[in-house]
Amino acid sequence: MDMNPLLSSEHALLKALTYVGAHIDEDLPGKAWVGHTPFAYWLISTLKPGLLVELGTHGGGSYFSFCQSVIDNELDTKTYAVDTWEGEDHAGSYTQSIFENVSRFNQKHFATFSTLIKMKFSEALRKFDENSIDLLHIDGFHSYEAVSGDFNTWYPKLSTKAVVLFHDTHEFQPKFGVHRFWAEIKNKYPEQCFEFEHSHGLGVCFPKSLNAAINFQNKLGANFKNIFYLFSVVGDDLYYKLHGKYSLQKNYELDMKDLIDCLKHIKNNNPDLAKDLKQFL
Repeated sequence: MDMNPLLSSEHALLKALTYVGAHIDEDLPGKAWVGHTPFAYWLISTLKPGLLVELGTHGGGSYFSFCQSVIDNELDTKTYAVDTWEGEDHAGSYTQSIFENVSRFNQKHFATFSTLIKMKFSEALRKFDENSIDLLHIDGFHSYEAVSGDFNTWYPKLSTKAVVLFHDTHEFQPKFGVHRFWAEIKNKYPEQCFEFEHSHGLGVCFPKSLNAAINFQNKLGANFKNIFYLFSVVGDDLYYKLHGKYSLQKNYELDMKDLIDCLKHIKNNNPDLAKDLKQFL
């Protein structure tokens, strides 16, 4: 008998909320992204992209979270990480050991579906057909010119249902311009954009389809805003554990009773995973 779609959805959500991105360590750095790993894990399990491309992988903090979800959810997704692994002004220069560690980890765990492409983003364009990419994660050089250029040059490669992720939308250091481009994207696609502000910010956009954005919200149901907030709470807790501080000041705009009721409902329907969320109640 097939599992109830609602319970199946809630099970996937609870599984993602307990995902901690354990691969992130000194050999595979990715502390700036750690707060988004539960959401990334859930996003893959829910949208089930056929083709995923990441621009800017560094130590694999985000990329291997995507890949782990592909494995755990038994998906047919093909994933590609594009990076020179040489570094740049914002991330600093990389030693060769970063790529070696990423390549070794990828080969050991994800080689059947994951490919590392060691080249510039513009050079990798020719490797992908137009209208083929279902999930594009942009996390390269963070100037306004760079991120806008990445989005515009890769836009033709996106499928009609594609989601694009932008990291550092809530980072306002000098020379960081993702927040500026994100503001333009939100203005252009006001009903197709969503954002997390913790862990330096993550923008989520469905630029080619309003229906895809609506379907995304429907995956989280009537508690969409509460669950989005829950990903922020859980994600910032992970950020704290690695950084010793929260990425955002704690705020309590959400009625905590609503949040707790939402969690209890999910846990009651998934007793096999409920113990893993004990820390949040």
